[in-house]
Amino acid sequence: MKHVTIIWTKIISFKAEKPAYVLKLILISVLCCSVQLSYCQRSAHISGRYYDWTKTMQPERPWVRDYNKTLITKIFLCSRDGNGNLEKVYLKFADALEVIRKLDNITLGLPKIVYLVGWQFNGHDSKYPSWAEVNKALKRDQDSTALQSLKWLIQSAKAYNTTVSLHINMLDAYEDSPLWQEYLDKDIIAKDKAGKPLKGEKMERQQSYQISYAQEWKTGETQRRIDGLLKMLPELKEGGTIHIDAFHSMAPLRPNQPISPYLHFSLNDEICAQRKIFRYWRSKGIDVTSEGGMYWLRKDPFIGLQAAIYLPFQDEYVQDNWLNKPAWFKSLPVQFSAYTPMHCEGEIKNDPDSLSGLPEQFCLNVVPWYFRRNADVAQHDEVIITDDEVICPVLWKDKALIAYTKLDDALLKRIKIPSTWSGVKNVQLYKITIVGLQKIGTLKVNNSMIELKLVKYQPTLIMPVE
Repeated sequence: MKHVTIIWTKIISFKAEKPAYVLKLILISVLCCSVQLSYCQRSAHISGRYYDWTKTMQPERPWVRDYNKTLITKIFLCSRDGNGNLEKVYLKFADALEVIRKLDNITLGLPKIVYLVGWQFNGHDSKYPSWAEVNKALKRDQDSTALQSLKWLIQSAKAYNTTVSLHINMLDAYEDSPLWQEYLDKDIIAKDKAGKPLKGEKMERQQSYQISYAQEWKTGETQRRIDGLLKMLPELKEGGTIHIDAFHSMAPLRPNQPISPYLHFSLNDEICAQRKIFRYWRSKGIDVTSEGGMYWLRKDPFIGLQAAIYLPFQDEYVQDNWLNKPAWFKSLPVQFSAYTPMHCEGEIKNDPDSLSGLPEQFCLNVVPWYFRRNADVAQHDEVIITDDEVICPVLWKDKALIAYTKLDDALLKRIKIPSTWSGVKNVQLYKITIVGLQKIGTLKVNNSMIELKLVKYQPTLIMPVE
């Protein structure tokens, strides 16, 4: 503990001539030790043991959010340059709310979780491992601080069926971070056997380093870092979700090796520390999502601890030999395989005004994803789902069908309305747009059927005329 060492050096130098000052330093030293111990003691019950999901076929603790009924996505706000300075602001917090409003119109009010990328310091991947400052360039003019603007965004997004949370990183570190020297002194920064910091990848042209999960946890800094973020932004507890980017078990440039050879922690020790991190977040009422589950930088996919993945790496679960993989394994159950069917990040970054491409993705990907994960498919014989055409119930809305085609010269479709629409005599057609639903006509229902000529690339919503 560097700070305690400095204090005791001063105590020794002043003990003869300044007894009152010495007493004060001793009290500060004791306080520093007690704070450090309190973090470790409070989290001593958090286990790093493997969770055997096959025993219950349920997560270790119920997910806070239902990720098979919620679209998770990201909004990229700001980038930094290779020197760690702010490079480009893509969206300020006020702009992000406008995008969220448009996205809610496209997705017909589907519950959504948006993770903000580049919310801290000077943008994406800026000054990790610290999360202590909100990006000042994203502030609204009427707010006194960027933190106030972020809190405003989180609250305002609720009106659009959206939970706003954060995209963070718990592995990478940069030399310009406020925590760099402290983490270096405490041997949290990964070092070679000689004690020299190990370089990682260059992320957006800036040199990265990695931290040891096990050492950060042992020193209490993991808990302090998480608690500090939640104290700054307690709204995250209400949202119940956080996204940890690049939550690898190994350094990408040194796979299958311990993260920090300078320490005595094995690869398994680092994995155990990751499990503690999952459980610590969950003890705060927050699910952890990440990029992937099983891939080349993990030995344990953390099934039952990680709530959802951003990218559907399903093939790796089948092909790879991961920790405690059952001999009978063929695929993950729905409760362990939540993912996002529409990433949005690139489309929003490239075209925040019209969100080009997202209406089609919503129809071809999101509606079928929700249907397959939440319906008794055998009871819905009116459904058409192909790569080019979809006619499918919108299950999160009461009595609604989506119709979309990419095919040229679409033929007149005879569509059977769901059996739950009994008594419906007419249906209203709407075009789905970023500004809301636009009426485009009505159709009569004959013998539970309607005849509709699909218009290429036009997202169409069909609802009963009440």
